[in-house]
Amino acid sequence: MIARLDRYLIRSFLGMFAGLTALAMALLLLERLIRITELVSGSGNALLSGSLLVANLIPHYLNLALPGAFLISMILTIDRLSRSGEIVALMAAGVSLYRIVRPFLAVAIVLAAASLLISGFLQPLSRYSYREIVYNLQHQSVLSVFQEQKFVQYNDRIIWTDSVQPSSRRLGQTFILETEPDGTRTLLTGRTGLLQEPRAGEWEIILQEGTGASYRESEPLDEYDQIAFGELIWPVIPDAGQYRERGNDERELFLSELLSSSSTDGESGVAPAVAASAFHDRTSRAALLLVMPLIAVILGLNLGRIARSSGVIVGILILLGVQKVLEFTLVQASGGVIPPWTGFWPIVALVAVAAFVLFQRLSEGSLLTSRRQIAAYKGTDYASALAGRQAS
Repeated sequence: MIARLDRYLIRSFLGMFAGLTALAMALLLLERLIRITELVSGSGNALLSGSLLVANLIPHYLNLALPGAFLISMILTIDRLSRSGEIVALMAAGVSLYRIVRPFLAVAIVLAAASLLISGFLQPLSRYSYREIVYNLQHQSVLSVFQEQKFVQYNDRIIWTDSVQPSSRRLGQTFILETEPDGTRTLLTGRTGLLQEPRAGEWEIILQEGTGASYRESEPLDEYDQIAFGELIWPVIPDAGQYRERGNDERELFLSELLSSSSTDGESGVAPAVAASAFHDRTSRAALLLVMPLIAVILGLNLGRIARSSGVIVGILILLGVQKVLEFTLVQASGGVIPPWTGFWPIVALVAVAAFVLFQRLSEGSLLTSRRQIAAYKGTDYASALAGRQAS
């Protein structure tokens, strides 16, 4: 009986959860598709490169979609079971709210472990892999840099060209702005241009019939060096070699690496406060998943006379509020304004205590006046309970 109840509740929830997760990920990926299309437009194998980029984005967006999809699907499931009278039947059979929420807590434990796996291991690897693919596309395919009538930033250069002929590598009117490390800026523009590859992996542009200027930010604007030329060779993409090793920032580090980096003096290249903040941010977000079943029952249970539909809206607002607070504390903790753990775990504890207290009051029938029927449903038969619910 107990195992059958668990299977029924989980089966009622999983379909909606999977659908909402897929929908949320699809909506989030739409934002990146335009950027990915631009990156792979000059690649020799655009389909493969685009597929790899999308695949490496999945862990990131999956971790973003899980909390919202989990909470909303549980609220809707509890609401549907309440409206159909199944919650009343379970209570009439002596099943408490604690027993009803138990299978959802088991799912929450699994999702919390999955969240730690994704954010702690898969996401750092996929983020590094995504950046490596982008780097290779930018350095190996010159046509991904030159796009018609669009300003494109590449390292310390901003490039614009009127037209591109891939077969002949001819460019139309072309504009280049380069900023050097010492602050010197050089502007060049030519009526036409030509791309050529003097050596494998190294590209340069030949500007023809052009003008330009060179100036420093520290100097007055009217003091600049004017440039005029009939033909000028300008290096565009030098041979950059292999991509750097993983671990350039905290988002590429595993949980274990964040923990070790937080106790060192920044030898890994990541500041200890930043590493500790990232560690507590990831683990606290996983811990919040364990509280969501209680919140979902509080917002989704509907035993009153008037059916409510505000539970999902309130749940989304709570989720967004907690998300923004965690983002703010992450910034403060990374900057050393507050100790890393104090920015996250008090928030988790506050949400957990509030959810448990409200859930306990709900199970006793004292949370809202319209829900005092919960106590009355216990120990009564289903027909009389349902009849009383309909009569009320």
